[in-house]
Formats: sequence, C-alpha cells, structure tokens
Amino acid sequence: VADNLKNTKEKNMITAIIVILVLSLLSSLLSSGFTCTNAVSNPYQTFLGPIGVYTWNSLCGIFILTAMILFPVNIEGNGLSVQLAHGCFSFLQTHIESAHTYGYSYWIMLLIIFLNIASIIIIYFYDHARYSKKKEQERPIENAPKDVILF
Repeated sequence: VADNLKNTKEKNMITAIIVILVLSLLSSLLSSGFTCTNAVSNPYQTFLGPIGVYTWNSLCGIFILTAMILFPVNIEGNGLSVQLAHGCFSFLQTHIESAHTYGYSYWIMLLIIFLNIASIIIIYFYDHARYSKKKEQERPIENAPKDVILF
C-alpha cells in the first residue's frame, strides 16, 4: 500500500508539472498575441497594452521557474531515474551509483525565462522613452509666451 501511495504521489507531481508547463505555454501565447496587437494598434494603458504583456510574460516566467524547480525535486527526491534504469535494463540487479543529468529540453527553459525578462525590460524602456518624448513635446507650449499661444 505504501509503494502504491508513493507511486500515486509521483504521478500527481508529474501531472502537476505538465499542467504548469501547459499554463506557461498558454501565457506565452497570450503575451505574443498582446504583443502583436500592440504592434499594429496603439492601445491606451489598459490590460491590452504593455501591462498585459508584462503580466503574461511574468506569469510565463514564474510557471517555467516553478516547473524547473519541481521537476528535479520529483526526480531526485523519489529516485525515478533509478526506477527507470531498472525498468529498462532488467539484468541490473544492484544499484552502484547514479548521476542525474538533464538534457537540452530542460536547460532551454532557462532561455525562455531570460527572454521573458528581456522582453519586459525592452517594453519598459520603450514605454518610458515614449512617455519622456511625449512630455518633452508638451514642454515648449508651457514655456511659450502668452501672445504666441493666443495666436
């Protein structure tokens, strides 16, 4: 019964990791959609504007980071690589030593996190530069003489 309970716990953790990765994919798709919408239109500061891109990029990064933490915890904590080795190679009777290595598909998720951070930084600086330019264009009217403004 204890072995079956442990097996259920492992499966639930793997299912949770898959759900988190699907949520990160959906949030990345929403971020891409908002970015494309912002590229062809001029949204006002609503959730469809930069705030929406910030939100969905942040959520995607958080989901990816959570999956990157939960996956090794599940693998190493429950000894799943040893179980896989015994399942694939039935002639292995004793376990001598194991080393966990993660492939490109795991480490590429770090690239996803860095790209999300980079896009948030780029949008922030672009939005800040646009706001500064807008304020700079408004400034000459404030400093102009009264007769020029009335003209």
